[in-house]
Amino acid sequence: MFQLKQQSNITMIRSILLAVLGIMILSVVQPASAHVKWFTDFNYLERPLTFAEVMNPTFIALAILSFVVVGMMVVIDKQLDQTGWYGRVNNWLIAQQSYSVLVMRIAMAALLLVSWSSNAILAPELASDLSWLIWLQFVLALLLLFPQMTAIAGAGLIGLYFLSIIEFGFFHLLDYLHYVGIGVFLLTHDAKNERIRGLGLPALYATIGFSLIWLGFEKLVYPSWGLYLIEQNPQLALGLPPEFFLQGAAFVEISLGYLLLIGLLERPLAAVITLVFFTTTLVFGKIEVIGHTPLHAALIVFLFNGPGHVYKPPIAIHKKLNWRVMFATVNLVVVLLLFGLSYTATAQSQYDTAVASSTGHSSGVMDLTNGELVPEVTHIEVIQENPDSYNLHVEIDNWAFTPALTGEETIPNEGHAHVYVNGEKVGRMYSNWFHLGDLPAGENHIVVTLNGNDHTDFVANGQLLGDEVTITVE
Repeated sequence: MFQLKQQSNITMIRSILLAVLGIMILSVVQPASAHVKWFTDFNYLERPLTFAEVMNPTFIALAILSFVVVGMMVVIDKQLDQTGWYGRVNNWLIAQQSYSVLVMRIAMAALLLVSWSSNAILAPELASDLSWLIWLQFVLALLLLFPQMTAIAGAGLIGLYFLSIIEFGFFHLLDYLHYVGIGVFLLTHDAKNERIRGLGLPALYATIGFSLIWLGFEKLVYPSWGLYLIEQNPQLALGLPPEFFLQGAAFVEISLGYLLLIGLLERPLAAVITLVFFTTTLVFGKIEVIGHTPLHAALIVFLFNGPGHVYKPPIAIHKKLNWRVMFATVNLVVVLLLFGLSYTATAQSQYDTAVASSTGHSSGVMDLTNGELVPEVTHIEVIQENPDSYNLHVEIDNWAFTPALTGEETIPNEGHAHVYVNGEKVGRMYSNWFHLGDLPAGENHIVVTLNGNDHTDFVANGQLLGDEVTITVE
């Protein structure tokens, strides 16, 4: 009688743990599934938050909550392994492993064809004018039709990814690192050496886990992008304050990516994420279906293969439950710090590059966002002096022209201005007036940027300080 009661209690505990797992994942995965760049007019000229700014009280509270949840996931994983029905489901899924490569081939061939037909590379938002790179996708899609060509197509996909960096930049393409993992999976699937053949699955877990964590930090470092998406789709916030919701969604995405990295609950996570991805198409439509196609395929591969059998996942290093909990929680701290510092550093570098390239002349950037007084062009006007000559007049608050200090160290709120006519720099402005001279017939676009003594660009809130005006010359 006692044994029956004890067994009943154990069954009840397992059921409660499984219910907690389902509720936690289903309630939080959906907000994290949207790729912000696909639906937002993002701009790298917007100043990213620093890691110190990201680590606000809400971040710290959510981080602590994540440690607790991840520790619970370790316990749940252990309980699931001892559940009979879970083992039977796993055995059935293992029997489907032979379909893994077929699923990935079909998914990637479809994505490559859609990208080729829409003049994009790998994702809907990566529009390109490089026709040869776009046509390479068509060739790879054809190769994937033939099983014998799968490895070549995998190598080609890896090559396509790195070639895309030429046009879109390393920082942007880190969002799509999972394509490298898919390429490795296809390249090694039929290798004669078992250890080489076994590399494909860890590569998938590692790169998809990385992509999820990286995109989670995107929501934290560029909050205005995600807030715009929530503003357009307020139902996503589930009635919560948008800023809090966005940070929560970021931590969900980071936690899911981390669980995939360490190899915890692979099959349950894959099943739930796949189902939720399909439900969010009701909000985001065809673009999300197209963009998430390779992720759906990878998640199905995870369902079929679980952790794999050639290489053990990192969590399997420890056998005892308490050591696994410690491993999972301590390394989550390491991942948060490592990714947080890496993302903010590369985002700042991208920002500096974007600001410099926007004018093509900067020797540096000075951000005045948090300054007491930010310079502002309050008036800009082009005045015709005579039929063949024009002058430019500006009025600027919180600003002093210092022509005598040109070439010296930059000091906030003083310096000179650079003047551009139709995209070409025509000179420096050392006072409120500048002689433009003759202007060509038609529309003329005049841009004035405020610059420091050493030509440093002044920016605030992600925008170059200055103003512009258009004049039509008969």
